[in-house]
Amino acid sequence: MSTFPDNLLDSLSIRREVPLAPFTTWKVGGPAEYYAEAPDRDTLVTLVRTAEEHAVDVTILGWGSNVLIADRGIRGLVIRNRSAQIEPLSECEFTPRREDFIRLQQLDTAKYYSFSDLDYPEEPGPGMLVWLDSGVSLGLAINKLISDGLTGLQWFSGIPGTIGGAVYNNIHGGSHFISEYVRAVEVFKDGTLYQLSADELDFGYDYSRFHSSGEVIVRVQMCLARGNREKARAASVAWAQKKKLQPHNSAGCCYANLSEEERERLGLESIGWGYIIDQILKLKGTQRGGAVISEHHAAFIENTGSATAGDIFSLLKLVSDTANEKLGIRPQLEVFLLGFTPEERSQLIS
Repeated sequence: MSTFPDNLLDSLSIRREVPLAPFTTWKVGGPAEYYAEAPDRDTLVTLVRTAEEHAVDVTILGWGSNVLIADRGIRGLVIRNRSAQIEPLSECEFTPRREDFIRLQQLDTAKYYSFSDLDYPEEPGPGMLVWLDSGVSLGLAINKLISDGLTGLQWFSGIPGTIGGAVYNNIHGGSHFISEYVRAVEVFKDGTLYQLSADELDFGYDYSRFHSSGEVIVRVQMCLARGNREKARAASVAWAQKKKLQPHNSAGCCYANLSEEERERLGLESIGWGYIIDQILKLKGTQRGGAVISEHHAAFIENTGSATAGDIFSLLKLVSDTANEKLGIRPQLEVFLLGFTPEERSQLIS
């Protein structure tokens, strides 16, 4: 296995065997073989470039949501991305754009919260191009940009994460996807820093090209509307309040919704895995060690305080196996498995 020369560790503030659990929303997982923080994008690029030169694998960790880190930890270099610059660039023409990969309907809106009463269209017109470092937290970006009169990101309030992670997984808030606002991404790979247009990013439901490209997102360019800041702020606060209904001590929803075609084929009432796990699989409340399938929303797994990654993995496998047995399908994970072997991963992926 490739390693760093000892003389590089001090010069780049790289540490060995650093526990990663405190940096994740699930609060589980083992250590990083090598660990460093990137306070700005220049440091981020330097760390990735150095790892490439020494054939050391790189894992970027932002907010630590939507990830399950194995109890054995992660080999290679884990970079905690803290780059946080937001740079207005120039005028742009904002045109509302809605994607066609929406799978966001809810059967029981009283139980699982509804977005329809908050949604409204952004009007086309003058906007602003903005560069956001990939390590900028979503909450910081939303609040600052609305204060500056730039709207659009209010739909993603209450989601723990960074701009880089949001684009990596094309997150959705209500009926909106982050890809609606992305115009370009600056990335690093194979010693080269370069830009990709939005059309090159292969966005889909909870998907982008970055799932398989090996490129590191350095910063993101967005075109945001010069909208009604009071209306956007009110929507942001109200949506974040609804998000508080979600279970805590979790990594967020573990599963991507079914497509409408899958729902019809299986004869189900809802496309949501919260409903399926609760009403069809009858697994809500099931516990393994310190992890439990949430009583509040069965598509979430909560750490009751003493869970290990193995406990959570066991529940993910139970849901996958039970769904395969009863419905002939395995749910698509929205959680990324880090530090797990291909054999372990294959137990959850059909």
